Amino acid sequence: MSLFKSCSTFIARGLQRTGQRGSKGISGSLRLTTLGIAFSLSVMLLSVTIILGFREQIHEFAFSQTGHISMNSFGSDWRNSNTPIRVSPELLTFLRQKPYVERVTPIIQEAGLLKTEDNFAGVLLYGIDSNFRGDYFAHNLREGRLPQTSPQQGHAMPEITLPVQTAERMGCRVGEKVRIYFFGDKMRVRVYTLVGVYESTGMELSPALCPLSSLQRLNRWDDNTYSRLMLMLREPSHAERDLSELIASLQKRPNLIGQQDYGLNLGEELQPELFNWLTFLDTNVYALLSLMILVGGFTMITGLIILVLDKSKQIGILKALGATDGLLRRTFLLLAGRLILRGMLWGNLLALALGLVQQHFRLIRLNPANYFMSSVPIHFDPWAWVGINAGTLLLILIMILVPTGIVSRIRPAESMRID
Repeated sequence: MSLFKSCSTFIARGLQRTGQRGSKGISGSLRLTTLGIAFSLSVMLLSVTIILGFREQIHEFAFSQTGHISMNSFGSDWRNSNTPIRVSPELLTFLRQKPYVERVTPIIQEAGLLKTEDNFAGVLLYGIDSNFRGDYFAHNLREGRLPQTSPQQGHAMPEITLPVQTAERMGCRVGEKVRIYFFGDKMRVRVYTLVGVYESTGMELSPALCPLSSLQRLNRWDDNTYSRLMLMLREPSHAERDLSELIASLQKRPNLIGQQDYGLNLGEELQPELFNWLTFLDTNVYALLSLMILVGGFTMITGLIILVLDKSKQIGILKALGATDGLLRRTFLLLAGRLILRGMLWGNLLALALGLVQQHFRLIRLNPANYFMSSVPIHFDPWAWVGINAGTLLLILIMILVPTGIVSRIRPAESMRID
């Protein structure tokens, strides 16, 4: 058995050389085959890397608005609800002690009008405290920082972070004071210090961030009254199961709810347009992966057929010397495997290089109004790369089993007469 293996390896190496005596280069057809596999694999790897980047960014953006689970007043719209909920300290502690809950963040949202001497713009304020998970906003900071969320002492001026569109339109600079007017029974005005500007997305009205306490004082709410709660989970993939468990456990503790009517919703339910868009992207990626595997497979098949026909005289000689069809088929499968692995190596290196360049330099830009981010995102998942490489190797090897059968049809008496 080892003799057959060494013989197949020796013959495969010989067939991989060009027909010129002493030349050590790979033949032109095999070079094209290697390049075709490298190109197909690099496209597949980059496609998955980009779609994972989109998924990560969209999830981060969406859940920064609603949390994995949102608790608000029953029947109200989370985007523009003015109906507050009262959350007792006991209920807040109960929620935070759930093993699957990572963080509970109270939010107060209030619409206002940012006005300067020359212009004005509507702005939606999110009042946040120290429990707010601001990863999305922190990663997209263009200038400055997020606001301090600790209660302001004395007459200290509260801080605010604005979306970039609003800041540029109004000509606001970090360090300046901004006036925001709030409407109700009577007009109220509050002055904030602008401490940061973040790259906002395609939301119709991207939120400005300010301390929770400033909006509680504005609305004359006590410390236990909020617009809604955002629950961040330790395992977001189990959100539906955790929501069911949370509802069941709250129904067993009516004393925690009291007379308040709460609505509990999944973050995905509150922003279906974003997650439907991701599903559409997934479908496109699956189609692209299938197409690229077919391209790589047919490239390998074409190269193998050309090689078999080109080496038919040598195959006839080997058969005349006693080589079996099985030995020759194993030889060509071994040769194909070597070519596939070489193409996969170059494909991995190309995809890795392009991905790292885009990740660090953001050369390919996007319109945030349409794509919710300013550049093509990149997220490397080692297990996804391993799966794509293993799947590509296996599927292409299966596809070339049939073409290797051509070897058995070559007759020594006919092939050896070819000049």
